[in-house]
Amino acid sequence: MRRAGRWVVGVCTAALAVGLSGCASSSDKDAAATTAPAGLERYYSQQLDWKGCKGQPEFSSGSKKADAFSGLDDLECAWLTVPLDYADPSGETIRLAVARSTAKHSRGSVVFNPGGPGGSGVETVSMIVDGAGDSLVDSLDVVGFDPRGVGRSAPVDCLDDADLDAYLASDVDPSTEVGLEQARTQLDEFVAGCAELTGPVLAHVDTVSAARDMDVLRAALREPTLTYLGISYCTKLGATYAQLFPDRVGRMVLDGAVDPTLTPHEETVVQAAGFESALRAYVEDCLTDEKTCPLSGSVDEAMAQVADVVDQARAHPMHTAVGTRVTGVDRTVTGATALSGIIAALYSEETWTLLSQALDMAMVDQDGTLLAAMADVYASRCDGFSCPVEDGYYGNIQEAIVAISCADAPRDDADPQVLAERAQEIVAAAPTLGRFFAEGVAEGLDSCEDWPTVVGPLPSYAAEGAAPIVVIGTTNDPATPYVWAQDLAAMLDSGVLVTNKGEGHGGYVDGTRCLQTAVDDYLVDGKVPEDGLTCSD
Repeated sequence: MRRAGRWVVGVCTAALAVGLSGCASSSDKDAAATTAPAGLERYYSQQLDWKGCKGQPEFSSGSKKADAFSGLDDLECAWLTVPLDYADPSGETIRLAVARSTAKHSRGSVVFNPGGPGGSGVETVSMIVDGAGDSLVDSLDVVGFDPRGVGRSAPVDCLDDADLDAYLASDVDPSTEVGLEQARTQLDEFVAGCAELTGPVLAHVDTVSAARDMDVLRAALREPTLTYLGISYCTKLGATYAQLFPDRVGRMVLDGAVDPTLTPHEETVVQAAGFESALRAYVEDCLTDEKTCPLSGSVDEAMAQVADVVDQARAHPMHTAVGTRVTGVDRTVTGATALSGIIAALYSEETWTLLSQALDMAMVDQDGTLLAAMADVYASRCDGFSCPVEDGYYGNIQEAIVAISCADAPRDDADPQVLAERAQEIVAAAPTLGRFFAEGVAEGLDSCEDWPTVVGPLPSYAAEGAAPIVVIGTTNDPATPYVWAQDLAAMLDSGVLVTNKGEGHGGYVDGTRCLQTAVDDYLVDGKVPEDGLTCSD
């Protein structure tokens, strides 16, 4: 799960689809796999035309920039056709980008998407191959796809690079009359840009439609059931699929789970507390080494020093060692950029050392170079420092996260008193970081206020009749706090809770032997882990 650029929160995971052929003949398997709902036969019967990714010009670049990290050289790619609107399957269609890495001893397909919402599954297939368990990679083809509105799949677009830079770096203060007017103008321009540049797709990027797309993908892969590994937001995507198609759920694992029933405010309260807890864990660890830690004093005093870095950047934007050709001037690091860099570093314990270096540079020299680099990675942005290609955005996650979150989230017209109470609740849940998460709440700022289509959550996520669904929660996950995994496992009729004791977002990729073994044993061999299993770092 990622915090969106401005005034909206979203989340995302990965998806794994594993098919079991059993003893059926190939023709029987194909018939079972491609059985389609009425009116969707032509989509369910399509075959994927796999070709080398690098040999296809349309796969050689993402939605905005040339590939930065994709490593497509050894992968095959194909296009999946789906209806723009499932209520009108004979109408306009869109294409979804799909990529795969084939296993040495393939026993089926494992479909992956990295999360966001807005992360590109095509760009991250190689990452999963490198970070997954050996058993899974040896036995299952790893298949990644860009969900509708993301990457190469009819992408959402709202602002050009220079305007997106300005939007994400903005430090307007919505608690003032002038700042509130500026913030509302920014939101209006963002939403208007989404409508103008994206077109009809904008009304159809909801998670329910994406889950229906996954069933078309399952059929195109000729798998009678979908066994899925979802990470972060895509646990919501997986839970939605399970509720819509419980009889087609195969072996499903949801890692870094989201509670799909929460309102946007409820999500924000819990997520703010999650990042507060992760920051406290970092600070406690940092203070144990006086030589490398730029912070000092008690844990609470050191927490305040981190917040002061953001406040100082707001008052006096920091210089960086790297300019940009997007705007034609040297970049400075605002408070918004500094906060984004700090938040990004809390996703993994492995980046705590970088966070210490970034804070030291900012506090001693007012140098925001490393904070900017971490914020850029978080925003899918290159500047010539954080990745080796032309500066600018190589993905559209900062726009897609808003569009998908708004399409999913029910809106309510809260009165000023309720809004003020909500802001106070966020600050109470996260005394250090909460005020940043609460900005604009009391003033009613909402990116989604005039969104064209809102689907909202499903009435239930019990997925009655589905095969066992393994839900993984990491105890100090900042982006998808552990309580959400507990909640999701409880609401699923066949939920099995696995606890990963440790820090960071998600547990399976590059995880402990205990956790990877439990997941691989289920996805590859069907061995369901014990409900309540706990794995430690």
